[in-house]
Amino acid sequence: MALILQDATTDVRRVPVRPLKLEDANAMIMPPTNLYTPEAPHTATILSVREISHQIYEIVFDHRGFMMYLEGQAFGVMVPPNPNNPFEPERVSRRRIIFAASSRYGEYFNGRSATICVSNEDDDETIKYLCDAKSGYHLQLVGPTLTETLLGDSSPAAATHIFVAKSGAAIAPFRAHLHRFFKEDIPTFKFSGDAWLFYGARNNLQCRLYDEEFMQCEEDNPQNFHYNFFIDILDRDAGGLGKMVFDMLVDNEAYIYLVGSQEMVDQVEVVFRGFAGSSNGQKCNWKEIKDELVSKNQWRVEIYD
Repeated sequence: MALILQDATTDVRRVPVRPLKLEDANAMIMPPTNLYTPEAPHTATILSVREISHQIYEIVFDHRGFMMYLEGQAFGVMVPPNPNNPFEPERVSRRRIIFAASSRYGEYFNGRSATICVSNEDDDETIKYLCDAKSGYHLQLVGPTLTETLLGDSSPAAATHIFVAKSGAAIAPFRAHLHRFFKEDIPTFKFSGDAWLFYGARNNLQCRLYDEEFMQCEEDNPQNFHYNFFIDILDRDAGGLGKMVFDMLVDNEAYIYLVGSQEMVDQVEVVFRGFAGSSNGQKCNWKEIKDELVSKNQWRVEIYD
């Protein structure tokens, strides 16, 4: 595991990463997609499995540096064939799309480890296999896939990014981005923008994963990282954070990323619709505002139940 160093100039803990070839500029223009298929998957080896919240498990695996992906992408995970069951010698389970919860450098910042989070409450063969797995077990990967949670800006290091997840494993792609922004020491990437994270509810802290990690990140980076409860973005008061986020989207060209259920996305839209209707500006119709945000790649939604 990489050693965490103290940056003497910024007084922020940063971790050296490798290999730096993962900063290839071409990956920013054309992100890696579907490098592996169900017909030709990549086999990875599980390094650890642990329950990090009630019925939610973190799985770290070794892909040996062959699964190139960017922050915000996901893997298609499949259970490998079962050689011990003569009735299922060629079993290949249904592919399950699961976000990476680590940056391109992985959980151990070495370019070959990656992390995913899953809920054991799901009645799914792949999820059950992952939660019951031990170190040394194999899994088959396809992808990477999904692009809506990639950073939506040609200069992401200087932009404002608003991450919204109501609960559970939907936080995974945002943890990956925050690692890149604030935890990794990358010579060619220095984040100078603003990052806002809205996650979980005050009356249910159990649904918030990596809470201590995010609080530490905010303590280390108070000037440009802001960690809030999901409920705060639904605040309809004029001085609330919800109105502030709406103004950042409309006036400051911020980017918003919503990962979760359609119900969650609808909740946020209802609030923004109210702010649009009371706006003194020329654009008072939420549909028109949203259409413009979509056209500029500022409105980025991934439905992830």
